[in-house]
Amino acid sequence: MYEQKRTPSADSTREWAAEQFASANFGDIRRRRRASLMLRRVAERPAGKLTDVFTAASELQGAYDFIESEVPTKAITTALADASLRAVGDASWVYAVIDGTSLSLVDRTKTKGFGTIGKQVLPTRGLKVIDALAVAADGAPVGLLDLEWWARSSTASRTRYARRRTGETETKHWVEVVRRTGARFREGAPKCAPWFVIDREGDCADILRAVALPGQRFTIRATQNRRVVRPKGGRRRLFEHLRKQPLLGAHVVNVPAGPNRRARVAMLEVRSADVVVELPDNVTGRRTELPVHVVWARERRAPRGETRLDWMLLTSEEVGTLEGAVTIVKSYCHRWRVEDFHRAWKRGHCNIEDTQLRTMDRVVRWATMLAAVAIRIERLKHLARTQPDAPATIELSLLELEALRAAKSKIKSRVEVVPDSVPTIAQAVRWIADLGGYTGKSSGGPPGSTTIGRGLERLMIWTDAFAYAKDLKT
Repeated sequence: MYEQKRTPSADSTREWAAEQFASANFGDIRRRRRASLMLRRVAERPAGKLTDVFTAASELQGAYDFIESEVPTKAITTALADASLRAVGDASWVYAVIDGTSLSLVDRTKTKGFGTIGKQVLPTRGLKVIDALAVAADGAPVGLLDLEWWARSSTASRTRYARRRTGETETKHWVEVVRRTGARFREGAPKCAPWFVIDREGDCADILRAVALPGQRFTIRATQNRRVVRPKGGRRRLFEHLRKQPLLGAHVVNVPAGPNRRARVAMLEVRSADVVVELPDNVTGRRTELPVHVVWARERRAPRGETRLDWMLLTSEEVGTLEGAVTIVKSYCHRWRVEDFHRAWKRGHCNIEDTQLRTMDRVVRWATMLAAVAIRIERLKHLARTQPDAPATIELSLLELEALRAAKSKIKSRVEVVPDSVPTIAQAVRWIADLGGYTGKSSGGPPGSTTIGRGLERLMIWTDAFAYAKDLKT
């Protein structure tokens, strides 16, 4: 099981921020120190506007100087990706969950270098981004692996068919993320294989060829009813072929709440097959063959008003049995981690879309730092759910735990008992969420990223006070 490697520290936030930029190459060591301090302050007080994060005038000016500097945006992402790969430790593989989203940003005069978002007839402006997250086998986010940014043009100079022939569609951005992520694993963690998990956007010939390289694993949701070659010969459409496969069994999935989706428990019927898919090459006009394993998981009956789960999953992994098929279904379920990350990054607690920065490069530098903080909050949330009995020291320092016990003692009910021993990570996260306004069952579920983030902000005030008191005693 994956466990974060930590060293004792009075302030886990300071330690975490320094680790994120330990390998950064910004051309000047002072910039690396500035970036580490900025990341620490963002983790202590996440917000979309710099003025809401930095209260000291000198730190605010230093932050603006860094954001407006010529530090390559890719250098920031590379440093964060290197930290994620170091955190992987001895794991033989890690999920690399890839998804895309957009940031809606204020650009009324259309002078900031942003592009259109959504339908071109709408006035919404902003940036498009594809992100890759490292996620451990138990579902806990590890860190950022890659970000690909671009501004969409308001008009297309050529038809989509012509752009596909020359590789000028937005698919190229997905392929670049896959290639860079794979290269980072080969260079920074050669003993650890990336297991790419991509939703329906990944069902593209170019992306499938990119993830199917030796030493890489993948799970991609199919949307195209491709023509496939069956093991015993003959061709058939993919969906038709899977319908004729025997039922392997059933599997229960806990579906979290999401956009236009209520939380529920779904019963999936599972089938599998081995096929060879034919992938077209838009440049040469020829077709290439790719052997894949396919798992079809379909919900027996969805609740009224909900869309039935229907997942056709292409994978590099052997299936054969129900257990093997369930492993593939579970791998695909980890795509929900990136949905959680997007909510925390854009609206939940970091609120990157509130930024007022005036150029694309500046927004990307600032947004990348906030992305690292959003993942950290999500990691803490999921550790409390996936490793609830682990000691809280895997993420928090002893000084922070001392401050947390004191803060909790001030807001606890009469019947609550705050022990002097080291709490579990689940207990510590619950206390942090209590500081952030979590009210238990009336909050609608376990603590989320927003209440945990608010609690971390308030915990930092207590921790600073405890550290100051200890300094006075010495």
